[in-house]
Amino acid sequence: RYMLPYAKWYAAGTLCLWLTNWIAVTIPLYVAEGIDALAKGPAGRDTALSSALVVAVLGVIVIGIRTASRLLFFTPGRLVEAEVKHDVFARILAHQPSTLDRFATGDLISRVSNDAGMVRMLAGFASLGVVNTVAALTLTGSQMVRISPTLAALAALPLLGSFLVIQVFMTQLHRITRAMQDLSGELSEAALSSYQGVATIQAFGAGPAFEARFEEKNQAFLKVVLQRANVRTVFGPILSLGAAVNVFLLLRYGGPQAITGELSVGDLVAFMTLVAYLTGPMRGMSFIFALVKQSQASLERLEEVLDVPLDRPDLPDPAPPPGEAPAIEVHGLTFTYPGETSPTLRDISFSLPAGGTLGVVGPTGSGKTTLLRVLARLYDPPADAIRIDGTCVRCIDLDGWREAMTLVPQKSYLFSESLADNILLGGPRGGLDALVALAALDVDVAALPEGVETQVGEAGVTLSGGQRQRTALARGLARPGRVLMLDDVLSAVDHKTEQQLVDVLRSRSPRPTTVLVAHRLSALQHADLILVLDGGRVVDSGTHAELLARDGIYRDTWLHQTESEGGGHG
Repeated sequence: RYMLPYAKWYAAGTLCLWLTNWIAVTIPLYVAEGIDALAKGPAGRDTALSSALVVAVLGVIVIGIRTASRLLFFTPGRLVEAEVKHDVFARILAHQPSTLDRFATGDLISRVSNDAGMVRMLAGFASLGVVNTVAALTLTGSQMVRISPTLAALAALPLLGSFLVIQVFMTQLHRITRAMQDLSGELSEAALSSYQGVATIQAFGAGPAFEARFEEKNQAFLKVVLQRANVRTVFGPILSLGAAVNVFLLLRYGGPQAITGELSVGDLVAFMTLVAYLTGPMRGMSFIFALVKQSQASLERLEEVLDVPLDRPDLPDPAPPPGEAPAIEVHGLTFTYPGETSPTLRDISFSLPAGGTLGVVGPTGSGKTTLLRVLARLYDPPADAIRIDGTCVRCIDLDGWREAMTLVPQKSYLFSESLADNILLGGPRGGLDALVALAALDVDVAALPEGVETQVGEAGVTLSGGQRQRTALARGLARPGRVLMLDDVLSAVDHKTEQQLVDVLRSRSPRPTTVLVAHRLSALQHADLILVLDGGRVVDSGTHAELLARDGIYRDTWLHQTESEGGGHG
């Protein structure tokens, strides 16, 4: 489907290749004419010179046309590669996290880079090679038949035998190539994960263990690469043997015909030249065979990403996203991660008014982050478990819903771009200074060497934990979402900064419907409703005052935190 739009390019390239091969197989006829003319002595001198001149001119023409044919095939190959990379990347972004969980990050990178590159080779080089070989076989064969049908039949036998022998190795080559592509992805994932966790590896002295794991995958990859090389190495000698057998047959049966005059010396030379010319494309086919098998393996790996159905309901008429801050109703929400057997959330229910604030607290592993992921539809909830302004969230257009809501995860990823680019994510730069101030980043930005244009490094490595979280918060504030979800983004800032940020959230106008997961309960004092989660269940709920008035996890946590911070909250 990617090559079809470039049919005109391929048609023009095919025409050039056929013309190139027609001229190439015509040249030996002029060579034969010149040789036969020379055999006549001085009387054939002019004919020999004319033939030589024609051969020279045709040779120059062949160079020009062959160059054009390469451009006409290779250019679409590059364009196809770019389109495949774009589509795979877009598909990755469209998939739900539950779908992407089956792929390792390094493996996806390998598919986008290495496998898409093999598609380019298939669309460009391999296509040219196949057309060129077909043209060469057809035109060269017809000229050989014209010169001597008997010798042509003899010459075809070794070539056909070589082709059949090579086919025996094709199945094995495909299996080895697919294994090589898969191991390449595993090797990329091992390198990527080790790089991302290099500080942890060094801190725990785990370098030798990780090096050993990487070397194990590296040796496995080397093994299949050598296996593929061994199989491909067989192709060249097989074709060389076929060419050698051809020379023997030509000399054995063509030589006597030239001696008896049944075949002129020029025709014999022309025939041998045509056979030699045919050997080139046949040798090239050994590489084309291997390339096609490798490309097939790459296509299979790309199709595993492209052809996976999007994990979203097929709605013929989806509901529009809310135009203003909506009310959220959750009733009996039970959710289990794909591949798991035990639910992470169990029978969660609550109602949040439009523009209200929901606080969520609980110990580690209680389901706080999962609740936000399901509300944001990173994982789809059961039908009718979540309603937005009375409409089932699964009936709302997914892309529209993600435009309407903003989720700032606990561990927000920062890209290897400037601080400004990480905050705006491609949005307009107007109001950037205000966003920096709202997120209490202005003092930090003033200390950076290039201000907001400072590059933050891989995953924001040049920033502190608090700076990374406030950058993520600024990113969330930059979007005019009608629903704002914050997953413990205030945990890495001090109490004073936390209160400043809470005041910023409360003073926004118009106020979005807000879901705030917090470690410090002081951030939730003004929430309209607070859920206390434990073991995936709501074990308590109410306002801050209501929860403090009765014994439970919330009151115990509050007392512990106020004592730790010197009782400064009152």
